[in-house]
Amino acid sequence: MENIKLSDKDRQILNKYNLYLMAVVGEEGIYGYGGVSEDEGVYDFSGFQPVGPNGYSRRDELEPDSEGYNILYNLIDEFLSENSNEFVDYLYCDDCTGYGHVNVMYNPFNSTFNITLDIGTIGFENYEHDLTFERLKNQPPGQWGQSYKEVKKLGNPDFIEKMKNDYGDTLEMTYDGGGDSGQINDEGETPTSTVRINRDIEHIGYEIIDIYHSGWENNEGGDGIIVFDFENQTVTLRHTRNVETSETEEIGGFKLV
Repeated sequence: MENIKLSDKDRQILNKYNLYLMAVVGEEGIYGYGGVSEDEGVYDFSGFQPVGPNGYSRRDELEPDSEGYNILYNLIDEFLSENSNEFVDYLYCDDCTGYGHVNVMYNPFNSTFNITLDIGTIGFENYEHDLTFERLKNQPPGQWGQSYKEVKKLGNPDFIEKMKNDYGDTLEMTYDGGGDSGQINDEGETPTSTVRINRDIEHIGYEIIDIYHSGWENNEGGDGIIVFDFENQTVTLRHTRNVETSETEEIGGFKLV
């Protein structure tokens, strides 16, 4: 661990402030965090607060206008600024979101900082639903009052025959979305060709997704495949939900002497 030498004056101020922190927060110490992004580097360091769920509301207990607090804050602010590019380098990976959080812990008993980086990543949850036209045509209303009128067309023999004439025995549709918008793609696959999706079957597709994965297009979003089997009157929905997770990297720390 690297040592950072303070001036005699700053060491005296910090020693006194450490005694104060020991009385107020004990061995848990104090904590601060800031954002990290590929575009901005490290930004918006929060300052320090006591560790724990109520730490933010107790931050005034640390006397943020005191000389001791300012010594700690300025040291970390300088460290984060000088090492911003190093933090950004960790954000480049296949599953990275390009964002993260730097976490700073200070222990007043030994005057040490410990720094970690939470790297935002995307994970995946996969689902598969095997459905029948019979089940879908009898779909009850949703909990928010959705009527699901479109899927009821799957109980109409004339509609099913029209779909078979348009697409053949099967039709595969894909969809994807995120950031509060999503869409079924305009083109689908039949056993023999790529085809344009008409509005009737597209609207049925949206209702099927909504029944089983309502809100799928929000935030991290997701994607999937809907396979209509008009001959056997079944639907297969394969859905992948994107989930933001994080990985923690130990950056290291330094001791004030």
